This record gives sequence, structure tokens and C-alpha cells, in this order.
Amino acid sequence: MRTDSYIRPPHSWHAHAAEAGSSVEPEQKAKLLHDWQLVKRARFHAADRLERRSSASLITLSMVALYGGLITVFVLIFKDSLSAHGRNVLDWMSVVANWLTLTFSLTEQIKDYRGQSRALHECAQQVNDLRKRLQVTPISTPQQLIPFVEAYEARIRACGPNHDARDYDIARHAGSRGVDGLTPALTAARLRRLKLWSRVTTYAIYAVMSAAPLIAGLVVYLLVPAAPAVH
Repeated sequence: MRTDSYIRPPHSWHAHAAEAGSSVEPEQKAKLLHDWQLVKRARFHAADRLERRSSASLITLSMVALYGGLITVFVLIFKDSLSAHGRNVLDWMSVVANWLTLTFSLTEQIKDYRGQSRALHECAQQVNDLRKRLQVTPISTPQQLIPFVEAYEARIRACGPNHDARDYDIARHAGSRGVDGLTPALTAARLRRLKLWSRVTTYAIYAVMSAAPLIAGLVVYLLVPAAPAVH
């Protein structure tokens, strides 16, 4: 989900700067610093989330591939001790594991989580550097904000991937103050729930994939009747 509305500065900055008086500059500067702080937090969190997703993907694919190989070897070694139905079930589990490894590795490679993570991390650092420069720069006229806004927009355009809405929500709740009319304690509680939900949505698919060969084998074992023995 794209969240460009979360990272773009208000439109018509040039026109607004020409019309605004110097008396509102502290408010404009403070708003930019606040908005860019949120963007920095959101992109750092998105970079960390995608890095963790990349690691989880690699571990899961390795585990499922190992399942397929071990099951095949197990059947070969203990084929005389297994019933025909048991061998068929294990062969089916091996096929499912190998199929999942192939298809899932292709889709995960296309998504390039690690590359997106690096791009988001670099963008967050650039936004943070720009924010620090604005923070120490005295602003007395609206026109002095224009180069900072243009530099910010250039950095955002140069960054291909974008953070998600969940990253922005976590960034909003990460401060020490309450948001949306909530007390700091309630804000912290909501932040914990948001982080928990982010972890669930990040790792759930890999947990399901890790268990998929076992689930597929169990379903076949319970639902497919064993062939009658031939005398």
C-alpha cells in the first residue's frame, strides 16, 4: 500500500511561501521538522521490517527445502519398514515441500526485500540529515524554507520503495506524547499493539509455509484411504 500522502509536504509551498508572513515561520519550520521526523521513523521501521522479512524468508525456504530432502532420504532408507500408504504420504509431503521451495523462492526473489530495506534505510538517513540542517538553520522568511522542501522532495523521489501505512502509524505513536487525544500511557499501549500486529503480518506467511508440508501430509493421511493389500 502506497502512502505518498504521508510523506509529501503540503502542496503549493512556493505560493504559500510568497503569501505568508515571517510571523508564521516558526510554525512552518516546526511542522516540517515534525513531519520529517515521522517520515524518518516510518522509513527506518520499514527498513527494519523488510530486513527481518528477508531473513525470515531465507530461513523458511531453507527449512522447507531441508524437509523435502530429508523426507526423500527417509523413505529410501526405511522403505521396507513403511506401509505403502505411509510411503505415498511421505512422497506427497516431499513433493509439496519441493514445489513450495521453487515457487516461493521465485516470488521472494522478485520482491527483493533486502534491496528495498537498504533503499529505505538510506532514504531515512538522508531525511534525518536534512532535518538536522533545517533544525540548526535560522529561518526568518518563507523563501528560506523552499530549498529545504525541494531537497526533501528530491530525496523522496529518488527513493523507489515507500513505507506502508503500518510503518507510519507506528512512527506516529513512537513519541513520548499522546496522539489522537490519547494519554501517553494509552498511546504506548496502542504502539505495542501496532508493533505486535506488524510482526504477525510479517511472519505469518512464513509460519504457514513452514507447516505446509506437514499439513498437506496430515490431510492426505486422514482423508485418502489406504489401498487394500494385495494377496
